[in-house]
Amino acid sequence: MNPDLADLDRNPGHLTWLEREYEHLVQATRHLSDWERRVVDQEIAIAEMDARGWDTSLAEALLRTMQHTLAVGRQHQQLILEALATSRCS
Repeated sequence: MNPDLADLDRNPGHLTWLEREYEHLVQATRHLSDWERRVVDQEIAIAEMDARGWDTSLAEALLRTMQHTLAVGRQHQQLILEALATSRCS
């Protein structure tokens, strides 16, 4: 039997934790994909506003907030990946 599976058999709560972490990873990845699309949409909107000579200061401030949110989301995804990697080593 695979050693990882043997560990899971001895500790059924660990399986629940692993399943939960994988679900969190899937959700985080889905959110990141959505946020990346929204950032691109905002960049396009800013370019269109700028081409029309409109004030883009608020749109640019929103873009910075969106980019920060995306960066924090990527950090969160990385933490989940590290937790999953650590669980494989223990």
